[in-house]
Amino acid sequence: MCLLGGVYLLTCLRMPNTNAFKRAIVTHGGAGSNVADSDRAAFAAAAGMSLMNENGSALDAVVEAVRNLEDDHRFNAGLGSRLRADGKTIQMDASCMTSDGKFGAVACVEHLQNPILVAKEVLFETAVILITGYGVHLFAQEHALELQTLPQATLTTKKNYETPSCDTVGAVAFDGKIYAAALSTGGLSGAPIGRVGDVPLPGCGLFCGPMGAIACTGDGESIALKLLARQVYSRLEDNMNADVAANEALSLFDDTVDIGIIVLGHTGFSARARNGMAWSHATVSN
Repeated sequence: MCLLGGVYLLTCLRMPNTNAFKRAIVTHGGAGSNVADSDRAAFAAAAGMSLMNENGSALDAVVEAVRNLEDDHRFNAGLGSRLRADGKTIQMDASCMTSDGKFGAVACVEHLQNPILVAKEVLFETAVILITGYGVHLFAQEHALELQTLPQATLTTKKNYETPSCDTVGAVAFDGKIYAAALSTGGLSGAPIGRVGDVPLPGCGLFCGPMGAIACTGDGESIALKLLARQVYSRLEDNMNADVAANEALSLFDDTVDIGIIVLGHTGFSARARNGMAWSHATVSN
């Protein structure tokens, strides 16, 4: 474990069990994100914890945390999203899940600054779990969601400049009863129009159950093909320590694959990344 300027690098922080705290939240700014940007991850964690302290749910907490990360251009989500292969289109994905079996996601979202807010609304729909493309806008209108649009200046600036490579922001939380996880991504720079990675696929980018919550980041196709989040969750079911489970997740991939993960469960919490990752956490003890 290495501590530099108050930021843990490529490592994890764990606690003996979730009974050691009433509430907890862990946030990340994406695999490959600058650890110096952990200030925003800390701000996002504090925002989520504030909601739980006021009787908000773990779902409320992770969505609010991810919304805050979407609003920071330093990360690849919302304001920091990538341009697709045509050099002018931004398409974003987002998802959220709770340990009581609810899941909601959106994919290939254009123009909206906070796709995670729509994903949360989808989660409460019983008939669907994933909405894509223009259907996301129709869904938002039908549910009277008040959403910000991406500033036009953001798109113009991106033609000449993009933030350093990083992929997918996320959060996991425990409110004393329920676990929740949320993810949002601005997509892969230069990817084909319509490309979808691991984020909106349950069990791939994220997963929740009674034993904990997992949120992944990195090479979306590699994560999806291994059903990574579900694999890690199965380790929690086997009583594996969160630290060990997170470390094992990275070992499943070749050294050239960029991978990061946050894990929160009955064995504690962990944050690991192969090439650096901005992250933070907040807890309330018993």
